[in-house]
Amino acid sequence: MTGITRRAVLRGGGSLGLAALTATAVVRGAAPAAAAGAAGARTKAGAAGHLLADYRPSMPTGLPPLPGQSDGMTLGGHTASRDFTYRGRPHRMSLLSFGRPGDAPDPVYEEVPGDPELRFRETVDTAWGEYYTFRYAGGLRRGDRFRVQSYGVVVQEPTADSPVTVCGGGMYVVCEQDRRRGDPPLGDDWHWIQVIGMYGALGRPAEVDAGASNPFYAFGGLTPVNGEDVFNYYDMPQIAFDGMEDVDTRCLAETFLAQDTGRTDRSGKGIVNVFGGVKYGWQLAELRP
Repeated sequence: MTGITRRAVLRGGGSLGLAALTATAVVRGAAPAAAAGAAGARTKAGAAGHLLADYRPSMPTGLPPLPGQSDGMTLGGHTASRDFTYRGRPHRMSLLSFGRPGDAPDPVYEEVPGDPELRFRETVDTAWGEYYTFRYAGGLRRGDRFRVQSYGVVVQEPTADSPVTVCGGGMYVVCEQDRRRGDPPLGDDWHWIQVIGMYGALGRPAEVDAGASNPFYAFGGLTPVNGEDVFNYYDMPQIAFDGMEDVDTRCLAETFLAQDTGRTDRSGKGIVNVFGGVKYGWQLAELRP
Protein backbone atom coordinates (compact mmCIF):
# COMPACT_ATOMS: atom_id res chain seq x y z
CA MET A 1 0.00 0.00 0.00
CA THR A 2 1.38 3.37 -0.94
CA GLY A 3 1.77 6.22 1.50
CA ILE A 4 -0.29 9.38 1.56
CA THR A 5 -0.20 12.66 3.37
CA ARG A 6 -2.94 14.29 5.40
CA ARG A 7 -3.53 16.58 2.42
CA ALA A 8 -4.39 13.66 0.17
CA VAL A 9 -6.95 12.53 2.74
CA LEU A 10 -8.50 15.98 3.01
CA ARG A 11 -8.88 16.16 -0.77
CA GLY A 12 -10.35 12.69 -1.07
CA GLY A 13 -7.38 11.12 -2.86
CA GLY A 14 -4.87 8.43 -2.04
CA SER A 15 -5.40 4.72 -1.69
CA LEU A 16 -5.88 4.48 2.07
CA GLY A 17 -9.07 6.46 2.43
CA LEU A 18 -10.30 8.84 5.12
CA ALA A 19 -12.04 6.23 7.27
CA ALA A 20 -8.94 4.06 7.55
CA LEU A 21 -6.63 6.90 8.51
CA THR A 22 -9.09 8.40 10.96
CA ALA A 23 -9.45 5.03 12.66
CA THR A 24 -5.77 5.05 13.58
CA ALA A 25 -6.33 8.03 15.91
CA VAL A 26 -2.68 8.98 15.73
CA VAL A 27 -2.85 12.37 17.36
CA ARG A 28 -3.96 11.63 20.88
CA GLY A 29 -2.17 9.19 23.15
CA ALA A 30 -0.03 7.65 20.41
CA ALA A 31 3.32 8.80 21.79
CA PRO A 32 4.44 10.06 25.19
CA ALA A 33 5.29 13.72 24.94
CA ALA A 34 8.46 15.05 26.49
CA ALA A 35 7.97 16.86 29.77
CA ALA A 36 6.57 20.24 28.82
CA GLY A 37 7.71 23.42 30.43
CA ALA A 38 10.30 21.78 32.66
CA ALA A 39 12.96 24.23 31.60
CA GLY A 40 10.57 27.11 30.98
CA ALA A 41 10.17 29.03 27.74
CA ARG A 42 13.38 29.73 25.91
CA THR A 43 14.11 32.08 23.05
CA LYS A 44 15.90 30.40 20.16
CA ALA A 45 18.10 31.85 17.45
CA GLY A 46 15.88 34.07 15.33
CA ALA A 47 15.97 37.70 14.33
CA ALA A 48 15.06 39.82 17.37
CA GLY A 49 13.82 36.72 19.25
CA HIS A 50 10.82 36.20 17.02
CA LEU A 51 10.50 32.50 17.93
CA LEU A 52 9.86 31.34 21.47
CA ALA A 53 9.84 27.63 22.38
CA ASP A 54 7.24 27.23 25.13
CA TYR A 55 6.20 23.58 25.01
CA ARG A 56 3.08 22.63 26.96
CA PRO A 57 0.91 19.54 27.53
CA SER A 58 -1.83 18.70 25.04
CA MET A 59 -4.36 21.51 24.91
CA PRO A 60 -7.39 22.60 22.83
CA THR A 61 -6.67 24.55 19.65
CA GLY A 62 -10.15 26.02 19.10
CA LEU A 63 -9.78 24.78 15.51
CA PRO A 64 -11.65 21.97 13.74
CA PRO A 65 -10.12 18.52 14.38
CA LEU A 66 -7.44 17.38 11.97
CA PRO A 67 -8.06 14.01 10.29
CA GLY A 68 -7.15 11.35 12.86
CA GLN A 69 -8.44 13.45 15.76
CA SER A 70 -11.66 13.09 17.71
CA ASP A 71 -11.37 16.71 18.86
CA GLY A 72 -9.19 19.74 18.21
CA MET A 73 -6.24 19.11 20.53
CA THR A 74 -2.50 19.61 20.14
CA LEU A 75 -0.09 16.70 20.28
CA GLY A 76 1.54 18.38 23.28
CA GLY A 77 5.13 18.67 24.46
CA HIS A 78 8.30 18.26 22.41
CA THR A 79 8.82 14.67 21.26
CA ALA A 80 11.96 14.83 19.15
CA SER A 81 12.09 11.19 17.99
CA ARG A 82 10.39 7.80 18.15
CA ASP A 83 11.97 4.42 17.34
CA PHE A 84 9.84 1.55 16.06
CA THR A 85 10.08 -1.69 14.11
CA TYR A 86 8.72 -2.11 10.60
CA ARG A 87 9.04 -5.37 8.64
CA GLY A 88 11.39 -6.62 11.34
CA ARG A 89 13.84 -3.73 10.88
CA PRO A 90 14.46 -0.72 13.16
CA HIS A 91 13.21 2.68 11.99
CA ARG A 92 13.18 6.16 13.49
CA MET A 93 10.85 9.14 13.19
CA SER A 94 12.65 12.37 14.15
CA LEU A 95 12.38 16.12 13.83
CA LEU A 96 14.66 17.72 11.26
CA SER A 97 17.63 19.56 12.75
CA PHE A 98 18.36 21.78 9.72
CA GLY A 99 22.05 21.40 10.49
CA ARG A 100 21.81 22.60 14.09
CA PRO A 101 23.42 20.76 17.02
CA GLY A 102 21.40 18.90 19.63
CA ASP A 103 18.93 16.04 19.55
CA ALA A 104 15.70 17.99 20.24
CA PRO A 105 15.52 20.74 17.62
CA ASP A 106 12.97 23.53 17.60
CA PRO A 107 11.41 24.99 14.44
CA VAL A 108 13.34 27.70 12.61
CA TYR A 109 12.19 31.32 12.33
CA GLU A 110 12.51 32.84 8.84
CA GLU A 111 12.18 36.46 7.81
CA VAL A 112 11.52 35.40 4.23
CA PRO A 113 11.07 31.92 2.72
CA GLY A 114 14.34 30.49 1.52
CA ASP A 115 14.28 26.71 1.32
CA PRO A 116 15.62 25.65 -2.11
CA GLU A 117 13.49 22.49 -2.28
CA LEU A 118 10.15 24.04 -1.38
CA ARG A 119 10.73 27.18 -3.51
CA PHE A 120 7.97 28.91 -1.54
CA ARG A 121 7.64 32.03 -3.69
CA GLU A 122 7.67 30.17 -6.98
CA THR A 123 5.28 27.49 -5.69
CA VAL A 124 2.82 30.09 -4.37
CA ASP A 125 3.02 32.20 -7.54
CA THR A 126 2.48 29.18 -9.77
CA ALA A 127 -0.61 28.11 -7.84
CA TRP A 128 -2.15 31.52 -7.07
CA GLY A 129 -0.30 34.22 -9.03
CA GLU A 130 -3.17 34.54 -11.48
CA TYR A 131 -5.34 35.99 -8.72
CA TYR A 132 -2.98 37.42 -6.09
CA THR A 133 0.17 39.52 -5.83
CA PHE A 134 2.36 38.48 -2.89
CA ARG A 135 4.53 41.14 -1.26
CA TYR A 136 7.18 40.04 1.24
CA ALA A 137 7.67 42.41 4.18
CA GLY A 138 10.97 40.94 5.42
CA GLY A 139 9.82 39.36 8.68
CA LEU A 140 7.67 40.07 11.70
CA ARG A 141 7.42 43.52 13.17
CA ARG A 142 9.66 44.33 16.11
CA GLY A 143 8.25 42.84 19.31
CA ASP A 144 6.00 40.30 17.55
CA ARG A 145 6.78 36.60 17.89
CA PHE A 146 5.72 33.01 17.32
CA ARG A 147 5.20 31.05 20.55
CA VAL A 148 5.63 27.35 19.71
CA GLN A 149 3.60 25.38 22.25
CA SER A 150 3.78 21.89 20.75
CA TYR A 151 6.23 20.27 18.32
CA GLY A 152 6.94 16.59 17.94
CA VAL A 153 6.62 13.31 16.09
CA VAL A 154 4.20 10.44 16.58
CA VAL A 155 4.05 6.80 15.45
CA GLN A 156 0.97 4.56 15.37
CA GLU A 157 2.03 0.96 14.86
CA PRO A 158 -0.37 -1.61 13.35
CA THR A 159 -3.25 -2.99 15.39
CA ALA A 160 -5.90 -5.61 14.75
CA ASP A 161 -8.32 -2.88 13.70
CA SER A 162 -5.81 -0.95 11.58
CA PRO A 163 -3.06 -3.01 9.92
CA VAL A 164 -1.13 0.00 8.58
CA THR A 165 1.70 1.99 10.14
CA VAL A 166 1.07 5.73 10.44
CA CYS A 167 3.84 8.25 11.11
CA GLY A 168 3.60 12.01 11.44
CA GLY A 169 4.71 15.16 13.13
CA GLY A 170 2.80 18.13 14.46
CA MET A 171 3.40 21.78 15.34
CA TYR A 172 1.15 24.23 17.20
CA VAL A 173 2.01 27.95 17.19
CA VAL A 174 0.42 31.06 18.65
CA CYS A 175 1.33 34.40 17.08
CA GLU A 176 1.70 37.21 19.62
CA GLN A 177 1.85 40.93 18.95
CA ASP A 178 3.50 43.77 20.80
CA ARG A 179 0.45 46.03 20.72
CA ARG A 180 2.36 48.88 22.38
CA ARG A 181 3.83 49.68 18.98
CA GLY A 182 0.42 50.40 17.51
CA ASP A 183 0.31 47.41 15.17
CA PRO A 184 -3.14 46.64 13.74
CA PRO A 185 -4.71 43.67 15.54
CA LEU A 186 -4.65 40.24 13.93
CA GLY A 187 -8.20 39.89 12.68
CA ASP A 188 -10.11 38.01 10.02
CA ASP A 189 -7.97 39.48 7.26
CA TRP A 190 -4.88 37.70 8.63
CA HIS A 191 -4.05 34.14 7.66
CA TRP A 192 -1.26 31.61 7.16
CA ILE A 193 0.24 30.45 3.88
CA GLN A 194 1.93 27.05 3.95
CA VAL A 195 4.04 25.25 1.35
CA ILE A 196 4.80 21.62 2.14
CA GLY A 197 6.62 18.80 0.37
CA MET A 198 7.45 15.14 0.90
CA TYR A 199 10.75 13.75 -0.37
CA GLY A 200 11.80 10.12 -0.64
CA ALA A 201 10.00 6.81 -1.04
CA LEU A 202 6.57 8.22 -0.11
CA GLY A 203 7.19 11.65 -1.57
CA ARG A 204 5.10 14.15 -3.46
CA PRO A 205 6.06 17.56 -4.87
CA ALA A 206 5.90 20.78 -2.89
CA GLU A 207 2.45 22.36 -2.95
CA VAL A 208 0.48 25.15 -1.34
CA ASP A 209 -1.61 23.63 1.44
CA ALA A 210 -4.78 25.59 0.77
CA GLY A 211 -8.42 25.37 -0.15
CA ALA A 212 -10.00 25.60 -3.57
CA SER A 213 -10.72 29.34 -3.58
CA ASN A 214 -7.77 31.04 -1.84
CA PRO A 215 -4.11 30.39 -0.90
CA PHE A 216 -4.68 30.40 2.85
CA TYR A 217 -4.15 27.45 5.20
CA ALA A 218 -7.41 26.23 6.76
CA PHE A 219 -6.30 25.12 10.26
CA GLY A 220 -5.33 28.46 11.74
CA GLY A 221 -6.32 32.06 12.28
CA LEU A 222 -8.13 34.10 14.90
CA THR A 223 -10.08 31.75 17.12
CA PRO A 224 -11.35 31.63 20.74
CA VAL A 225 -9.59 29.19 23.08
CA ASN A 226 -10.94 28.89 26.63
CA GLY A 227 -12.50 32.33 26.48
CA GLU A 228 -9.48 34.10 24.96
CA ASP A 229 -9.04 35.10 21.32
CA VAL A 230 -5.73 33.81 19.96
CA PHE A 231 -4.19 33.77 16.51
CA ASN A 232 -2.89 30.25 16.06
CA TYR A 233 -1.82 27.53 13.65
CA TYR A 234 -1.76 23.73 13.84
CA ASP A 235 -0.73 21.00 11.43
CA MET A 236 0.00 17.28 11.64
CA PRO A 237 1.38 15.96 8.32
CA GLN A 238 1.17 12.16 8.25
CA ILE A 239 1.99 9.21 6.01
CA ALA A 240 0.56 5.69 6.14
CA PHE A 241 2.09 2.54 4.70
CA ASP A 242 1.83 -1.24 4.69
CA GLY A 243 3.94 -3.86 2.89
CA MET A 244 6.37 -1.40 1.29
CA GLU A 245 10.04 -2.32 1.41
CA ASP A 246 11.45 1.24 1.51
CA VAL A 247 9.57 3.94 3.45
CA ASP A 248 12.35 6.50 4.03
CA THR A 249 10.65 9.90 3.66
CA ARG A 250 11.32 13.49 4.65
CA CYS A 251 8.58 16.08 5.25
CA LEU A 252 9.46 19.76 4.97
CA ALA A 253 7.24 22.84 5.36
CA GLU A 254 7.42 26.63 5.49
CA THR A 255 4.46 28.48 7.01
CA PHE A 256 4.19 32.28 6.85
CA LEU A 257 1.94 34.88 8.40
CA ALA A 258 -0.02 36.70 5.70
CA GLN A 259 -2.45 39.59 5.45
CA ASP A 260 -5.14 39.82 2.79
CA THR A 261 -5.14 43.61 2.38
CA GLY A 262 -8.47 43.82 0.56
CA ARG A 263 -6.77 46.00 -2.05
CA THR A 264 -5.86 45.22 -5.64
CA ASP A 265 -2.85 46.13 -7.77
CA ARG A 266 -2.97 47.75 -11.21
CA SER A 267 -3.66 44.40 -12.84
CA GLY A 268 -6.67 43.80 -10.60
CA LYS A 269 -5.06 41.05 -8.51
CA GLY A 270 -5.56 40.95 -4.74
CA ILE A 271 -2.58 42.13 -2.68
CA VAL A 272 -1.35 39.82 0.08
CA ASN A 273 1.41 40.94 2.44
CA VAL A 274 3.64 38.11 3.71
CA PHE A 275 5.49 38.56 7.00
CA GLY A 276 7.72 36.20 9.03
CA GLY A 277 7.38 32.44 9.08
CA VAL A 278 8.45 29.11 10.49
CA LYS A 279 10.27 26.20 8.84
CA TYR A 280 9.76 22.74 10.31
CA GLY A 281 9.74 19.08 9.34
CA TRP A 282 10.45 15.46 10.14
CA GLN A 283 12.40 12.49 8.82
CA LEU A 284 11.37 8.82 8.63
CA ALA A 285 14.38 6.56 8.09
CA GLU A 286 15.47 2.97 8.54
CA LEU A 287 18.32 2.64 11.06
CA ARG A 288 20.87 0.89 8.89
CA PRO A 289 24.15 -0.50 10.34
